[in-house]
Amino acid sequence: MIAYNAKWDKDNKIDEIIDEYLKHIKDIKPITARQCIKLLPIIAKNKPELKGDIVSALQKADISIYADGMQPLVYRDIQNSLVEIEKL
Repeated sequence: MIAYNAKWDKDNKIDEIIDEYLKHIKDIKPITARQCIKLLPIIAKNKPELKGDIVSALQKADISIYADGMQPLVYRDIQNSLVEIEKL
């Protein structure tokens, strides 16, 4: 919901919590991490001032915490999000 409400965030509430939100990139549950990663381009589009923080967090993400079968999926999600954000 946070990502989809970014375009209406005139009070910069997302800016205040972005560090906590970005921690979900490396959530112990890969499903949570994947959902977070996939939605980051929406935040970057609507909150361009956060683009650098988002890209940095994606680039630093350590996918080795996930089981071998999940690592390629999370990696692909990160790469797809980085490509989408780069296009903005």
